[in-house]
Amino acid sequence: MERFAVKSQQEDIQIEVEYPDGEDLPLIWADRDGVIQVLDNLLSNAMKYSNKGTRITLRACRRGEWLAIEVIDEGIGIPRRDLERIFERFYRVDKARSRSMGGTGLGLSIARQIVLAHGGTIEIESEWQKGTKVRFTLPVCEEVEVDD
Repeated sequence: MERFAVKSQQEDIQIEVEYPDGEDLPLIWADRDGVIQVLDNLLSNAMKYSNKGTRITLRACRRGEWLAIEVIDEGIGIPRRDLERIFERFYRVDKARSRSMGGTGLGLSIARQIVLAHGGTIEIESEWQKGTKVRFTLPVCEEVEVDD
């Protein structure tokens, strides 16, 4: 969240973090840098495609043996026809806008590969002009061995 604090202020976009009250989130089996890369990509996309005065929610909760993490924005959304291809390498929803905003079309593909490498899942829900929710899961670590 700290990485996006300045940009969110400049763009007048509020970022909220939600997790279950009174509960600690479980430890997960994950490559820290990989998970940071996934979150960085999802939050960057949410910021890039959201308008001033909107909100982005980062939510985490346990779902059985999984930690579910969601990035929810109130941005421009993704047309239904593009949803099934959104995780493809180099796929861009709006080629003209993409040129002006930058990016390679690799971010979501890389995020998907990182999540799948951890045995998790990633999915996207979106409604044009209303926003997008991306949810990914990572396996919970039930036991932690500590070397004495």
